[in-house]
Amino acid sequence: MTALDTIGRLSGLDSALEAWLPGQRWFADKGRPLERVSVRQVLPFSDPVGADEPAGVIAVVRVEFADGRPAADYQLPLGVGMVTPAVPGSSVIAKLPGGVVHDALADPGLVGRLVRRIAADEDGPGLRFEAEPPGFQPPWHALKVRRLAVEQSNSSVVVDERYVLKIIRKLVPGTNPDLELQRMLRGAKSPHVPRLLGAVEGRLDGAPATLAVLQEYAPAASEGWQLALDSVRELLGGEARPDRAADFAAEAASLGETVAAVHGELAATGGTVPLRRADLARIAGSMTTRLDSALDAVPELAEHERELRAAFAAVADLPLEMVGAAQRIHGDLHLGQALRTTARWLIIDFEGEPGAALSERLARYSPARDVAGMLRSFEYAAYHQLNQIAVGRAIDNPAARAAQWTARSQAAFCSGYAAVTGRDPRCDGALLTAYQLDKAVYELRYETRHRPAWAWIPLGAIGRLLAEAVR
Repeated sequence: MTALDTIGRLSGLDSALEAWLPGQRWFADKGRPLERVSVRQVLPFSDPVGADEPAGVIAVVRVEFADGRPAADYQLPLGVGMVTPAVPGSSVIAKLPGGVVHDALADPGLVGRLVRRIAADEDGPGLRFEAEPPGFQPPWHALKVRRLAVEQSNSSVVVDERYVLKIIRKLVPGTNPDLELQRMLRGAKSPHVPRLLGAVEGRLDGAPATLAVLQEYAPAASEGWQLALDSVRELLGGEARPDRAADFAAEAASLGETVAAVHGELAATGGTVPLRRADLARIAGSMTTRLDSALDAVPELAEHERELRAAFAAVADLPLEMVGAAQRIHGDLHLGQALRTTARWLIIDFEGEPGAALSERLARYSPARDVAGMLRSFEYAAYHQLNQIAVGRAIDNPAARAAQWTARSQAAFCSGYAAVTGRDPRCDGALLTAYQLDKAVYELRYETRHRPAWAWIPLGAIGRLLAEAVR
């Protein structure tokens, strides 16, 4: 019996998915009333090898909304069998008369088969498995699979502490920027990204669509966000001198060097174009559009509206000789996208800003946009820790210490960046500030919707950035 035969016996799967989807962390359309969920494509990647073994399929699911907005397509790797699998109960999606459906990413056997199909560099019905480069040899049986908890818009699993398989959840036609930019960096022989091993592609609306990306896993790496939090925690706990800032400045400088090197590699392989007056007007318009959306959702932002509009409008009038060239960039750079190994920093997840249209994520931008994202992330780490000071461990002026840590880390990052490029990104002045303000507006809208207790961080940053801009 084939995988298609197995899933073809199921009835009631659409209704089960309609109930299951909104509860998933990666489901990007939470809060929108669902009109209908239907399985649009079933793409088999593993036939059952025994009566008790599940089939493996990739289901492309169409989600239609009651508010009339455009439908969305999601990818669901599924296991389908006649018996309840040995996976966590939360991974069982439905027990239907025709079989049991579960999340294939919780099933080591099915994940292992996906990885082996990639390594074999073979095609299947509706699927293209591509090894990049050919020749890597995964184990026949995946012994251990664990899900990474940090992602929200996609799902990644670590396989045998050797590979990371990233499943693109919300699908659009075209090559995903994460795969495209990793291929560019591989062409540049970049040492600053984990090695690309392969990808899975399908077709959506008649065009190729990236379904999955496979990379080497860096088992000894630490996430930059957690390292920064640990550093601030030491400082705010009184365990480090304020002028030393728990020695994170050296790491920030090294990270600045790495980001500058990656920008150079992307410029060399993807080319650069001069920013024109029309480009600056487009950037200013995009920032203003985001502000308009945030003002509708966050009334507290109104007190800064006039200054924000002026800062964004000023971008359109910046001297062209001051803004440099545009190129492919990371697009959503922050400390969570940086991994520290014993030897170096690595940059990951080049997919771009979650929720942005594919055309926007494939566009060229000033590298100042990435720099602004990282500068914002340093401040986020510092001020997030202000809420975490242990009772009984209070210190004098914790906010001042957090601000000092932020300033030292930001300055070190920019100095490291300048050591590679020969130009300090702070020389970009108004453009860098505008990108930081735009990022803070994005953060404020996000936090208001998902984590209201954090909204004070970007709101305070907007006030500080505007005050600094007029000094």
